[in-house]
Amino acid sequence: MLGVARRLCAAGQTAVTVMSKQPVSTSSYAMVKAIEELEKNPYFGKYAAKIAKFQKESPKEFLEKFGKNKEVKESEPGGHSFTKVAEKGKEVAPKSAYSFAPQKKLESILKTDLLQGKTNQEVAYIWTEHFRQKDAVCGIISVETYDKLHEVAMKYSCFVLPLPRDKGYEFIVLQFAGHEVHFTSLVNYQAYKENAPECLTLVHYPDLKEERGIVLMHGEYNKDILNAFEAQFLVNQLQLYYGSGDKERTALLEKFHQSPDQFKHMELVEHLEKLDLSVLSNKSEKEQQ
Repeated sequence: MLGVARRLCAAGQTAVTVMSKQPVSTSSYAMVKAIEELEKNPYFGKYAAKIAKFQKESPKEFLEKFGKNKEVKESEPGGHSFTKVAEKGKEVAPKSAYSFAPQKKLESILKTDLLQGKTNQEVAYIWTEHFRQKDAVCGIISVETYDKLHEVAMKYSCFVLPLPRDKGYEFIVLQFAGHEVHFTSLVNYQAYKENAPECLTLVHYPDLKEERGIVLMHGEYNKDILNAFEAQFLVNQLQLYYGSGDKERTALLEKFHQSPDQFKHMELVEHLEKLDLSVLSNKSEKEQQ
């Protein structure tokens, strides 16, 4: 199948950091521990508002100033080495499970009564706070963007994405199952195929599509394989390939499925290195309104 390119690229590392400022929110163990340490300070209450503003506007500087060295490293881009092959795969599931995965309900993880009478911005705040102290990514997507993403996903149900590591690029395989997206490292996919252990699982909740015109998303990642930046980076790449309508990226999806012999994985890296985030940033501004 595909080989793994192991050359270090500063542009790729920079792209991870830049993309971390895009519409998906993350929480990390390092950030939570830094806040917990600050709360022990007797003067925390007096300066809490200023500290919260600093954390929100400059999360990396916040961690550098208040985080522990090991915890900070685990949350930085490129903090992990290449994934090793797992000792075993997941429990074997029938092939139909991927096409007919039961839809998870929003009510199963959040009391929807809390959203009554709230604006979409307030819903976004409640949703983000719900996952603040968890190893998770979360976000809100407009119904137009999600419908486009889901339509493309039904046509191109799997793909690979490049992920900058400490010594180069590792490739991550993604596979859609209904309103879920399952990510696994290429080395584990080669070993276990669809039963490979996942490093990130995203769930989209279309429960509020009709009422509010939005879709809530959250994902849990294996922090032994990904850190918060890397998980967010994969989610944003997913949105670029499946939801942006970019012709060149759509052409790569088509080539991957229809002409696999002509597909070159380094084209993905080239797109990453010339990344233009204006598409995502524009969508973010609209979806926050």
